[in-house]
Amino acid sequence: MLCDHEANKKDWAPMQNGILKLHPYCNKCGTMKNVSSDKGKKISYFVASLSKLRKILEKKGYKISDAQIRLIVKELSKVEGFEDTWWITFSKQKEIFISIVGKYVRVSRDVIESIL
Repeated sequence: MLCDHEANKKDWAPMQNGILKLHPYCNKCGTMKNVSSDKGKKISYFVASLSKLRKILEKKGYKISDAQIRLIVKELSKVEGFEDTWWITFSKQKEIFISIVGKYVRVSRDVIESIL
């Protein structure tokens, strides 16, 4: 179950480049908010990306079935925290998305990255 994330307190924490910065954190679950420019996306962004991938591959003669799309979306939604845009980074979501799509659709990593 996702937390509603209420933050009114901040604490010092290192950013990805090692510099300390004040980060808001959730009063309920304690999750620290991502304050970088690499913000996570909602799952609808990735569903739209799958639609783009399907159209690109259909032009090349390769079909992605509805079942493949459903399995990919189901597995994405099972990944803990994938939809929690409060703390997850887009680059982490991208890695998860590429690995899951690669299991169900036989295309290169570059093709998958090009739709994101």
